[in-house]
Amino acid sequence: MSYYGGEAAQSSTLAGRIFADRATGVRVKVEDFLSILAKNQEPLVIVTCEGYFTKLYKYVTAYKGFVFFTESLDKLEFASNIEVINAQSIWTDI
Repeated sequence: MSYYGGEAAQSSTLAGRIFADRATGVRVKVEDFLSILAKNQEPLVIVTCEGYFTKLYKYVTAYKGFVFFTESLDKLEFASNIEVINAQSIWTDI
């Protein structure tokens, strides 16, 4: 009997997909996003810039088990203690 086949594998795959589809994301204002970053000991921000004519910057960070994100027409400047990762895209539909 294989441990990776049959109903058990299908259930595991389904459970993983459901868990991923039910992520908890919170959209906040830019000011609140910056406040959340200030509370985090080792902040990490994922950034993307989207749009052709009008650039829209999207920012995501995690804090206390929640994912917080914000959008801005202006590029935000972060302190040197904040790790920034540039991404190709961020999906923020909740």
